[in-house]
Amino acid sequence: MKNVKKDRDSYLFIILAIFLGNFLAFINSGTVNVAIPSIMRELHSNLNSVQWIVTGFMLAIGTIAPVVGYLGNKFGYKQLYVFALIGLTVSSALCGLAGNIVTLIIFRILQGICSGLIQISTMTIIYQSVKKEKQAMAISLWTISIMVAPAIGPTLGGLLTNAFGWKALFFSCVPVGIIATLCAIFFIPSSKKGSTVSLDIVGLITVVIGNVSLLMYFTKGSELGWFSVSAIALLLVGVIGIVIFIWRELTAKEPLLNISVLKYPKFMIGTLLNCLISIGLYSSVYLIPLFLEEAQGASSFVSGLVMLPGALLMIVVTIITGKFNNKFDPGWFVMGGAILLSVATWLFSDLKMNTTVATITLFMVIRYIGVGLATSPIATISMSVVPPELVGHATSIANWLRQAVAALSIAVFSSILAVRTQTHLSELKGENVGEALKQGAFLLASNDTFFVAFVILVISIPLSFFMMNRKQSIEHKTKP
Repeated sequence: MKNVKKDRDSYLFIILAIFLGNFLAFINSGTVNVAIPSIMRELHSNLNSVQWIVTGFMLAIGTIAPVVGYLGNKFGYKQLYVFALIGLTVSSALCGLAGNIVTLIIFRILQGICSGLIQISTMTIIYQSVKKEKQAMAISLWTISIMVAPAIGPTLGGLLTNAFGWKALFFSCVPVGIIATLCAIFFIPSSKKGSTVSLDIVGLITVVIGNVSLLMYFTKGSELGWFSVSAIALLLVGVIGIVIFIWRELTAKEPLLNISVLKYPKFMIGTLLNCLISIGLYSSVYLIPLFLEEAQGASSFVSGLVMLPGALLMIVVTIITGKFNNKFDPGWFVMGGAILLSVATWLFSDLKMNTTVATITLFMVIRYIGVGLATSPIATISMSVVPPELVGHATSIANWLRQAVAALSIAVFSSILAVRTQTHLSELKGENVGEALKQGAFLLASNDTFFVAFVILVISIPLSFFMMNRKQSIEHKTKP
């Protein structure tokens, strides 16, 4: 009886340690978005520069993802997790102390690196530290931790920014980080180091160069000129870097990432759909606060509050969808989610200056329900075709591509928004003056940007057809 109670207590403490750290890592990706206008004003920065506090953070997560497996094997996943928690806590404090946009971006990148280590290592810790019969429930709680953070992140960010300023977003992470670190040290069992492997330096260098160069091209393209020599050089370096990385990973004896898992069609299509959903999700999380605050003059708290109902519903829909995955072909959930996400994005492309907050909240609800319907089934379908020995590589690849695409999408949307704002400023000069001119131009530019996002998201609808008949595929695969 005592052993049963001890096992239960141990399980609960391990989950607590994982939940806190994972929650902190994911909430850092959502709270800052609603504070972007405030940061722009206080640090006297423009949109192209300040968006790097979002894209730099996400790019860092995507860049560190391929290295987590190597670091976990070399140092042990508990040690890696504790190190990342300390790093996230310290970098959060440094973000709050930043006095200019450059130092804030640097410290946000450090936050992103630590968050990336946490997000991937926590799932591995579950499989190492939790008994097999409790792993399914542990993974469910892990999933809830990554869903709750984005749900309350924008609202919490808006509340803190409105009441105490944007620096409070970062300082509030410090006490939580300290508690999470202590829980990890005392409650998570020490993990054994795996077999020693060599770090694929060539793969690491090429993926970093490729990611950063492509992001720089899409971020600075409008300033440099999309077809200028310097912009084209960035594009070429980025493409060549990614091509060399792919070649290296296909030929190396100990690749940084075993990208051969992409040979499984449903995993490849599922990964692509996840990337498209990330584009749809982050376009709204990034653009709507800007529209509300810059075009309509709303507060950061209102911007955050608009996100909350949809985000909470997304959690409920995700849980319900997971329960019905085995009763219905989950491909239908994917298609339904893709349609809802596309429809909501199209609705956002026709906003008016007098569009009410309630209407925008309704559009966000439709959007988040679509995300909730599609996310879990895509993971279930795509991972079901991957052999167990390649699941770790598949998870790292999916995370890397999703974060890299999300970062690139924000960079692209920022550039489109900036270019179209200037275009509409020129067109409206005869009709409006002063603040009305800026608000009108920003409104039209937001609509243009959402329309581009809609065109991209429409691709997910025909792709969802290929995710159908999962059960038949698994039965066929398991036949002798």
